[in-house]
Amino acid sequence: MLKITIITVSYNAAATIEQTISSVVHQDYPNIEYIIIDGGSTDGTIDIIKRYESYGIRWISEPDHGIYDAMNKGIRYATGDYLYFLGADDWLCNNEVMREVSAFIDTHPGFSFYMGNVLLHQDVHRLVKRKRAEFSEDGIKRGDMCPHQGLFANRRLMKEGFDTKYRIAADYEFLLRNILQGENYCTMDIDVAYYSIFGASADHALYDEYIAVIKKYAGEECLDRIYALQENEVKKCRVKNLVKKLSIALLGEKNFLRLRGWRPFDEI
Repeated sequence: MLKITIITVSYNAAATIEQTISSVVHQDYPNIEYIIIDGGSTDGTIDIIKRYESYGIRWISEPDHGIYDAMNKGIRYATGDYLYFLGADDWLCNNEVMREVSAFIDTHPGFSFYMGNVLLHQDVHRLVKRKRAEFSEDGIKRGDMCPHQGLFANRRLMKEGFDTKYRIAADYEFLLRNILQGENYCTMDIDVAYYSIFGASADHALYDEYIAVIKKYAGEECLDRIYALQENEVKKCRVKNLVKKLSIALLGEKNFLRLRGWRPFDEI
């Protein structure tokens, strides 16, 4: 039976991590290895983790040098056939996810990466938006990235870990490098996890790192998409924010988000 290692990296995540852990330990698929790498939390996160030790969770808590350093620690402990990273403020969509993913891999064997859907969530109004796993090699070369909450990677590829010189884009560097070296991937129409995007920063550092990675592996001819995104962010930010504020004032934030494709949790 296919063994899946799930790795969660946490730091002072007491407000959210119990939902994350619960979504993993209550999966109806038996061959899961769950590893939590904590960065030395002081807010009660460790107490929550300890409450679930009877489920066979493997965990450590010690200082690290950032999220990718912590993820690399998890990789070193992992023994599964495929590795999957679930954030400490994310959670699996339902109790059957890992069984569905395993069955899909069973019937579509031999791929280095499997990419599933993620559901972006907005907590205040309980709204979600599906991001489907619709990726092409050309799109990936131009900066299109499958969030790691939807990505399953063969452990063989992950032995070297992530390049920690990248603060934000190490997972993109890892995916792009392997795809361009000939590793294959398969998309799955399976909703894998609820993924929190709020609080993530689309700042200059993100664009700078993506640009550096694309230049290194795909060449400058593939930078058009990321440059367009960056230019759009800079030039239209003020106008977009003004329109957004006016729309929210007229419609209310919940109705504004629904017009942008967000739906209540029970409609997904």
